[in-house]
Amino acid sequence: MTSGPQTIVLITGANQGIGYAAAEQLLKQKNYYILLGSRNAGTVQKLPPNVTDDASIQQAADQIESKHGRINVLINNAGINNELSLYSKQQESKESKPDLAALRQIYRDAYEVNLFGAAITTEAFTPLLEKAIAKPARIVFVSSHTGSIGLRVDQSSNFYERMSQPSFPVYRSSKTAMNMLTLHYAAKFKEQGWKVNASCPNLTKSAFSRFSDLGRSPTVSAVNIVRLATLSDDGETGQYSDENGVVDW
Repeated sequence: MTSGPQTIVLITGANQGIGYAAAEQLLKQKNYYILLGSRNAGTVQKLPPNVTDDASIQQAADQIESKHGRINVLINNAGINNELSLYSKQQESKESKPDLAALRQIYRDAYEVNLFGAAITTEAFTPLLEKAIAKPARIVFVSSHTGSIGLRVDQSSNFYERMSQPSFPVYRSSKTAMNMLTLHYAAKFKEQGWKVNASCPNLTKSAFSRFSDLGRSPTVSAVNIVRLATLSDDGETGQYSDENGVVDW
C-alpha cells in the first residue's frame, strides 16, 4: 500500500545493463513507479519507445499522458557505440582507402540515438514533466567520461592516458554534444527548479561493451544516475558527475 503521489520515472533503453540496474535501484525508493521497456510487473510498466522514431516517441508520450497524466523523472539512457563493427571491418579489409559511406552512416546512426534521440525524447516529454507534482522535475542524461573535453586535455588527470588516445571519435563526440544538451536544458528549466544533470557511468560489463572484462557491474554504474534522479530540492543542476563527484566538461 502506498501513501502520497507516486514518483513516475521514464528510463529509455532500459531493457538491460545500466538502465535496468537503475530501474531496480529506483524500485527500492519509497513510492516509485518505473516506466521502461523490459518488465511488466508490480510497479514496472513495459513501454518501449524507439528514440530514433518520432512517431514511437510521441505514441509513448501519449500513452503515458493517458494513463498517468505526468512523469516526474526522465532518464535519457538509450545509447549505442557502433564503431566496434567498423574497426573490425577495417582490420579485415586489405583496402587502403576508407569506406567513406560506411563511416558517414556510423556517425549518423550514433548521433540519431545518442544525441537526437535524447533531444527529441526530452522535448516530447517536457509537457508531462511540467505536470510533475510534489517537487519539480528531474532529467538525467547518461553521458560518458569519454565525452569530456576537460579529461581529454588535462595531463594531470588520472584519465588522461586513456582519454588522450585517438579512439572512438564517433561515440565520444556524440557524448560531448550530449553534454552541451544537458547544459541547455539545465539553463532552460532553471527558474522552474528542475534538476538537469549528466552522469558518467564508466566502462560497464554489459551488452553495450560486449561484456568487456575491464567493465564493472551495471549495479555500480547506476548509482550516480539514481542519485541524480532522486535529488532533493537543494541538489545540483547543470553538472556533469560520477559517484566520486564533479567531472570536467
